[in-house]
Amino acid sequence: MISVLRLIFYAVVILAALYFAEANRGPVRISLDPFPGGETTGPSFEAPLFLVVLGGVALGVVLGASSSWLRHREVRRAARLARAEAVKAQSELERLRQQALSSLPSATAKK
Repeated sequence: MISVLRLIFYAVVILAALYFAEANRGPVRISLDPFPGGETTGPSFEAPLFLVVLGGVALGVVLGASSSWLRHREVRRAARLARAEAVKAQSELERLRQQALSSLPSATAKK
């Protein structure tokens, strides 16, 4: 059920992006000059508006995901250490269990 809802959501988002791209095909000039004016102009380029907007959104998603991934580095490290400790404790438990079972008197010795 969740995957169907997710698929519907993605379809709606993709359709909205396609409609946005179709409606905003006109070129816009993007200037990278922080101080426009005068005879010298900085680097600039023309691109369709939808590419500028969707490119900005994509850049924001990538930067946000990278920031989140870097911020959670300590949590991933702690989880990795805890997982290693759990494996070590499990093997120690199994070793002690085998040792305890081997030290029990056998059933034939009681009779």
